[in-house]
Amino acid sequence: MRPARFVTLCFLYSGVVLLAQYVAVYRFQVTVGAFAQLGVGLSILAAGLVRLRYPDEERDNPAEWGLFTYGMAGLALFLTGIFLAQLVVL
Repeated sequence: MRPARFVTLCFLYSGVVLLAQYVAVYRFQVTVGAFAQLGVGLSILAAGLVRLRYPDEERDNPAEWGLFTYGMAGLALFLTGIFLAQLVVL
């Protein structure tokens, strides 16, 4: 798999996890924290969809496996860990 495609999938995955976290934790509440969570989740998901739609036009597409690619993988794992921990606490 190309690193650029992997980063795009990480964006999509992270956006979906953040939206699922919004639904599970805030349950559609109207608070500042809920809107921040929803906004960040939608923004990251939109960035992933734009990268998916126009894969060659993105300026920061990594051509090789490097710090950005591994950072996105780490972010996705970190978000998943936080989400799972919140599910256990709830």
